Amino acid sequence: MNPTVQLSETLVAPVATLLGTMLIVMLGVYLQNRGNERLGEKLSAQIDTLRAEFKQLLVELELGLTKQILDLAHRIEGVEGARALIRTP
Repeated sequence: MNPTVQLSETLVAPVATLLGTMLIVMLGVYLQNRGNERLGEKLSAQIDTLRAEFKQLLVELELGLTKQILDLAHRIEGVEGARALIRTP
């Protein structure tokens, strides 16, 4: 037997095992990355939804405060007007 042929025959099994293992590991990493990307997209969508809800709540709060301030200003004007009428003989 030729030593070169014998060496190549003995290396086929370990090299094939190594390549198979690398293929399985790379496939696992690829699938895990895809799962992480999908999870990231879902989280981004949830964050965008929460931001929109928060902005809407801020707008509603600002509108409510503006109405209360205008109501108080109107009431103060009414009290000042009544006060001026009382002081005037």
